[in-house]
Amino acid sequence: MKTDEYILDEPFNRLNDAYFKYVLASPEHKHLTISFINAVLSYQPDENEEPVVIKDVEFLDRETVPFSEHDKIPRFDMFARSSDGRFFHIEVQNIPEKHFTKRSLYYAFLDYTGQLRKGISYSELKPVIFIGIMNFSLFGDSSDNTEWYTLHKFLNVKTHKNNFEDVAFHMIEVPVLRRHLKKSAAVPDSDLEKLMCFWGCRKGDKHMNALVDEIAEKNSDVSEMLELEKLFRMDPLLIRRYLIEERAHIDYVNNMKESREEGRNEGRNEGRRDSARKLRLQGILSDEQIADALDMPLEVVKSL
Repeated sequence: MKTDEYILDEPFNRLNDAYFKYVLASPEHKHLTISFINAVLSYQPDENEEPVVIKDVEFLDRETVPFSEHDKIPRFDMFARSSDGRFFHIEVQNIPEKHFTKRSLYYAFLDYTGQLRKGISYSELKPVIFIGIMNFSLFGDSSDNTEWYTLHKFLNVKTHKNNFEDVAFHMIEVPVLRRHLKKSAAVPDSDLEKLMCFWGCRKGDKHMNALVDEIAEKNSDVSEMLELEKLFRMDPLLIRRYLIEERAHIDYVNNMKESREEGRNEGRNEGRRDSARKLRLQGILSDEQIADALDMPLEVVKSL
């Protein structure tokens, strides 16, 4: 089989777990990870704080040891420690999950408490920065005014002072970003928007693809990631992993659709049973007439 036969013609999901880790969780492409983290940290910085630029990172084990044998083993998308000691956790969620905020909190505090070892004092605990990339809308709605990027910290409700500064959550909602970029005809200014334009772009979206091509002409990171994508799509092992992830995603979506349809059918059936009960109590129609009117089996009507 020729290598070019592995190149997919169908839409390519850049937020697929296999491809994302290939680019941003790989020591070979560490400079891209550093660029992405710095782009997040420099986007909408605190007026009173100068963002600290990350110069190097060390990739850490993405599988956390549970506290007990009965606990769930968390597996992270990207976990690294910067040269200044801070911990960075990037998590991508393709499937809609309404409790993603709870999972984000759980992961971030695992990262934080996991630093404690015998002989280490609380003063030595380093900050944890969690970056969540959601391929669905978690906080927003269909409004174009929804923010695609939000920064979450623990603040004093009166003074808004951040006394618990060791944990921060940078959350990115990709569908909201797409709407934001489509409203503007110009190439985005910030590094984060440029990088997320690449990550959020889908095949068939002419506007977004044109933006990515234009950005790649001047942005070396986006240009390099486009080249890495070509290599990825020609590697049979990598493509196999990609397809397994996509298949799982498609199966989940189909199962959810089937469950919702079953729920709607069950709701309709229960509604017919309620109507049949009321009609029988009225005593105006016979069981046969009720069954015919509500399209129900006669034996079901008689059992109510």
